[in-house]
Amino acid sequence: MKKNLIWSSLALLAASSLTLGACSSKNQEEAKTIDLILDWTPNTNHTGLYVALEKGYFEEEGVKVDIKLPSEDSSSDLVINGKAPFAIYFQDSMAKKLEKGAGITAVAALVENNTSGIISAGDADILSPKDLVGKKYGTWNDPIELAMLETLVSEEGGDFAKVEKVPNTDANSITPIANQVFDAAWIYYGWDGIMAEKEGMETNFFYLTDFAPAFNYYSPVIIANNDYLKENPEEAKKVLRAIKKGYQYAMAHPEESADILIKHAPALEGQKDFVLASQIYLSEHYASDPDKWGEFDADRWNAFYAWAHEKGILESDLKDQGFSNDYLD
Repeated sequence: MKKNLIWSSLALLAASSLTLGACSSKNQEEAKTIDLILDWTPNTNHTGLYVALEKGYFEEEGVKVDIKLPSEDSSSDLVINGKAPFAIYFQDSMAKKLEKGAGITAVAALVENNTSGIISAGDADILSPKDLVGKKYGTWNDPIELAMLETLVSEEGGDFAKVEKVPNTDANSITPIANQVFDAAWIYYGWDGIMAEKEGMETNFFYLTDFAPAFNYYSPVIIANNDYLKENPEEAKKVLRAIKKGYQYAMAHPEESADILIKHAPALEGQKDFVLASQIYLSEHYASDPDKWGEFDADRWNAFYAWAHEKGILESDLKDQGFSNDYLD
């Protein structure tokens, strides 16, 4: 999941990753490079980006895009500070930044619905949020994370204070669960959940949205710098048009798309079975209607921020703020 993926492999990936913006035509070579910053190491959330690159969709649109690994700065901070026009980020994490006036807009949803939830060791008997009471939960100590978890537990009649919080600093959440460091953790099923499956672990899992419809926020999303969008609206549309084609292709061709991802992420070599299983899962979740890939539903977007405002996490009402469908065809 987003806070605890394989940061330890960033150095390896940075050393081994290809320069991803190479283009063949003279016009492409002369065009300015448009940076797109990943949220972390390449994974199946990002496959459509690499497909767009590999298949020449950016070139067809006349744009040159460089997909970059994140630095020590958050991908969102790079966009906020005008150091990159695009990045991968998350609606829940955008909340506080938008409230502070950050000049960013979510312009496409990589995955249509929130595929995150709570995974636990099979013998921990955690089948619903209230079952976390008296158990060890691996947390990254994010205020929104803990507020969401408290809502899930308390609305089922559980005492959140009796959930033991254990720092989750591992490269993934599956290894510490297997090693009994904690009983449960918040994951994205398409990565850590598939990892548990491939390792043959006995686990239980429930989606957040099974218990709280307001938690069907968008994660991950493509964000863009507001000044860039204002000054380059047509260019932004070209970038997103190419990316949309990439995700549509990945939906229809998961095995080939998994190979493309591995080609551009050498650290995943030797893990084809895992990557393919993850890709098959996510190819079915990018969008229920390929023609509507990336689009935001205003009611869903607003529901999460309304919950955050109601709980006092946000002081401001962020209704209809922070997203746009205007740059999608």
